[in-house]
Amino acid sequence: MSENSWDRVVFHADMDAFYAAIEQLDAPELRGKPVIVGGASKRGVVSTASYEARPFGVGSAMPMVEAMRRCPSAIVVPPRFDRYQEVSRKIMSVFDQFSPLVEPLSLDEAFLDMTGTEALFGPPEGSARELKERVREKTGGLTVSVGVATTKFVAKVASDHQKPDGLTIVPGASTLDFLWPLPLKRLWGVGPKTELRLKAIGLSTIGDIARLDEKDLERDLGSLGRHLYSLAWNRDTR
Repeated sequence: MSENSWDRVVFHADMDAFYAAIEQLDAPELRGKPVIVGGASKRGVVSTASYEARPFGVGSAMPMVEAMRRCPSAIVVPPRFDRYQEVSRKIMSVFDQFSPLVEPLSLDEAFLDMTGTEALFGPPEGSARELKERVREKTGGLTVSVGVATTKFVAKVASDHQKPDGLTIVPGASTLDFLWPLPLKRLWGVGPKTELRLKAIGLSTIGDIARLDEKDLERDLGSLGRHLYSLAWNRDTR
């Protein structure tokens, strides 16, 4: 198989800082400023932080008190879920124009099976760029990051690779070269605790897992070890 050939084409499309981006779209005075969407009370939690707030270490699910300690200049905006759902419907309608097989994961992200659509939209890179442009036009300026790969797992990793407004193409022949240098936390199933366990046995990248004996990893981590080993070799049958 050549470097640029595709037996399957999967897109993962993920809107950039969705809630915060909508607030900045609707209120131009918020553009370019650190915006946090969430409850402003002492028990409030961050739903989304704009990219201007993220360099301060503010992220989703963080207590609002901690977020404001890290970024005192942030502007806190209460969530407007009706508005987010309205924009989400527009985005999903764009996705439906590209593939009959769309799997929404939330209001702001979805998988698209683009296998066999080259006759309609051209090669994967061109169709991904067209999708990004249509989302921008349909929403009045919002951006979406797209990962293109041969499996759901790699497509999702790729969509997060160059955010915001990113496009990362990972042809099948290049998959392991793309995956193996990445840190352990990019594997589905590796949270903070599992990451510490893996680092304790001398692992730091996805490639480190791939180079292990699968039975050794299974002995240490059980079924999770088998799962991580499969992903490290891009085995994702979903």
